[in-house]
Amino acid sequence: MKNRHIVLTISVCLMFLGVSSAASAKAPHSYPDLFEEIVEIVEEHFYNPAQINQDFPSIKDAYRKQLPQVSTPKAFSTFVNAMLRELNASHTYYLTPEDYEYYQLAALFSKIPDIGALFQGRDVLYPTVGIMTQSFRERVYIVSVLPGSIAEKAGLLKGDEILSVNGSPYTPIASLRPFVGTDVSFEIRRKEQAKPFKVVMKPVLINPKQEMLDAQKASVRIIKRAGKHIGYIHIYSYAGDEYHKELLNAFVWGELKRADALIIDLRYGLGGAWPYYLNIFNRNIPALEMIGRDGKKTTVDSQWRKPAVYLVNAFSRSGKELLAFGAKKYRMATVIGERTPGQTLGGRLFPLSNNDMLFLAVQSSYIDGVNLEGVGVAPDIEVPFDVRYCSGHDVQLEKAVEYLIDGLSNESKRVR
Repeated sequence: MKNRHIVLTISVCLMFLGVSSAASAKAPHSYPDLFEEIVEIVEEHFYNPAQINQDFPSIKDAYRKQLPQVSTPKAFSTFVNAMLRELNASHTYYLTPEDYEYYQLAALFSKIPDIGALFQGRDVLYPTVGIMTQSFRERVYIVSVLPGSIAEKAGLLKGDEILSVNGSPYTPIASLRPFVGTDVSFEIRRKEQAKPFKVVMKPVLINPKQEMLDAQKASVRIIKRAGKHIGYIHIYSYAGDEYHKELLNAFVWGELKRADALIIDLRYGLGGAWPYYLNIFNRNIPALEMIGRDGKKTTVDSQWRKPAVYLVNAFSRSGKELLAFGAKKYRMATVIGERTPGQTLGGRLFPLSNNDMLFLAVQSSYIDGVNLEGVGVAPDIEVPFDVRYCSGHDVQLEKAVEYLIDGLSNESKRVR
């Protein structure tokens, strides 16, 4: 089910995601034409044919009667997504070039001819300053600031409310697209009832897939507390092996190698993770020690053998939920945060004849025989978090650090 106010939060199950050439090359002459095109795709490809046969006829007929009232692209998008929500299925919504997810999915699969054609074979780029936002009661708040981004350098914090951009309400694409490379004034409120202030930034065009990989690399750090070193990395997207390889590089060769424990942040961003990524916690794979002529030793260990935490919330979707499930069931890592959303159907991308796209659930998925759709994964340690006006303070992250420090301290006492 789509939340239009979450930026960068479409979750992808790579094992099922494909592209259809069902859309005609001929543009529809009217909204009714496009509506029928979407209905046909849903009826032919939706993962649950029994549900389509039983429920969809009355749904589509009810919306078809309302269609004459639709007169703008924005209204049509809202209208179609309302219809699709009645299917109660994840990975099912209508996307336009005004949606961040439109570019995120296109960037992942731009080499597929039908997708690449939407961008004339050029790189998929979108305007960004590096923030993820969420709407609460018609107010927009920053829920994550991408490390290394323009927004981070400008001093924006998680929890900030965006009041306006250049004097107009904030929308992720439209507020930035006309001003790429030029100054844009964000009006921000950091504390409830506090006086607003302005932050000026210059949006850039970037490939969203690269943006999330860059943010992951920049997120790596060591949190020093009570004489311990807690490693941290935020995986904003798992939709591609390169993100997992970067995690491996960070603790096999990089800064995280010296950490006493590890926090892997799975909140927000894209899903797409495969269950076998949990193999990093497999302690039954040997470490390799190499000794040079000079006697210098180099240890190469591809496994994480120390305490670890997965941070999750209601926007840790799709493949990330599979990791949380496996880590919890097999006690590979402790899961901390909030219940995941239960959005684990397999999605397929359908370009439409007007160059918009339909993302549709085409397969169900089970992990160890369990269907997580609509259920999600409850954390081992639940930590509610209201991000509004938190001024960058992250209670879920703090709990993870505290939990790991306590565990390490207790282990040290036992060793003595």
